[in-house]
Parts: sequence; structure tokens; C-alpha cells
Amino acid sequence: MTIYDYLRDFQEEVPLWLQLFKPGDLFPREAFFSSRVVYYPGYGNDGQPVKLFASTHSAHCFVYVDYHVGREQIEEELDQRGFRGYHTLSRLYIQLEELIPYGWLPHILPGEFRRARFILPPAQPFALLEVLERDENLDDTHGAWRFAVLFMGADGFAAYDALFCQRYSPSPPFAVVVQDHGFGGNWDKFGRGGLLEKIAQRANSFPEMLLVGGTEPWEGYEFVEARGECGGMCRTRRHLFVRKKLL
Repeated sequence: MTIYDYLRDFQEEVPLWLQLFKPGDLFPREAFFSSRVVYYPGYGNDGQPVKLFASTHSAHCFVYVDYHVGREQIEEELDQRGFRGYHTLSRLYIQLEELIPYGWLPHILPGEFRRARFILPPAQPFALLEVLERDENLDDTHGAWRFAVLFMGADGFAAYDALFCQRYSPSPPFAVVVQDHGFGGNWDKFGRGGLLEKIAQRANSFPEMLLVGGTEPWEGYEFVEARGECGGMCRTRRHLFVRKKLL
């Protein structure tokens, strides 16, 4: 069994808001974050998680966060390469304040966050929502009819905290991609023992699944007996972990 086989058991319909979405519509924040969301901090130029979850119809909304990828770079990638078999239905430019309209009470301690000052200069902050629709010559065997990706030029730790760990936050992400690189430019680990796991613990905001490569899974997650898939800039083999059920 592969990860694709496993995720097909989690198929869902395209969320209603996404079925009804039309060019010119505003960003439906509540509806987007109430959908199954796959969160990927430090994504670089890696589209593999979108392929994995959208092709299995197991998730239709994605949040990609990286402070080293600028808006112009994202738009160039989308316009020139994009996602195979899909075209852009709509592209929305979003103010970061729209994403956290009720403010943000950080679960990151001041001494922890100050470490971010010692990284390479970040790109200008931005948020961009790309709504994609499958080409007419393809069907469900290729992937979801529609999906949406929210690209953010932001810190991957702080963004998880602000989006999923606040009093008025919606449900935690359906899945989080946990990938660590030795020279990836991240100022802390996304994997076990790192700040992202600590934020999730402090806020009690845990995803149902972790897609893990190049690091260790968080505490409380168990390995899915499925053949891993290679992804990321180093073609690391990734494995799926699910949160253990509490008795």
C-alpha cells in the first residue's frame, strides 16, 4: 500500500464554498479555514503535498508559508509552470490583517522568537490565494475538480500560531508537512522537539496527520504502514503519521 492508497479512504467532496466560487469573489476566510487544510511551512518550490492530497481528493485547501519566497517568484512559477492539468480560476491578493481579524496572542515566547533575527533577510510579507480548476479534458482520476492554495510570505512558526492557535481560530489543519533541511534557512526545527510542535502543544492545536521527511514526527503520532513518497527540493522520502487516539 502507498500513501496515495491510504489517503483515498479519506476522500471528501469539493467544499461547497469552492464549488460555488466565481472570479471576482472575495476571500472567504471562515469557509476556507473551516475546510480540510494542509499546512506546509518552509515549502520552497515543492508542490508534492498538493499533488498528494488533491489527487486523492482527501483535501482541497492548502496553506504554503515561506519567508524566503517572494510574491513575484510565486506568480512567475504559477504563470509559467503552475500545477499540471490545472488552470487559474482566480488569484486574490490578501492583506495579512484579513487572515487574523481578531488579533494574535502568540504562544511563542519572546526569547524564542528573537532567534528569528539571525536568519537570512526575509522576502516582503504577502498573502496570495490561488484558486485552481482542473482542465476540461481531465476527470476525477487526475485529481480534484478544484482546489485552493494560500501562499504566504511569512514565518512558518508564527503563521501556524496566528492562523490555528488563537481563541477564535477554526479547527487545526487536517495535515501538516514536517520537513527539516540542514541548510534550509529555518531558525528552528519543524520536527520533534522543535518550536512548531511546542506551539501546537501549548495551544492544543494538533493536525490529524503529519507528512514527515528528513526529521522525526511529533510526539503522539504513529507511523502509517504505507510506502513513502519522495518530495521536496532534496527528493526526501516522506512518510505519513496519524495522531494516536486518546482513550
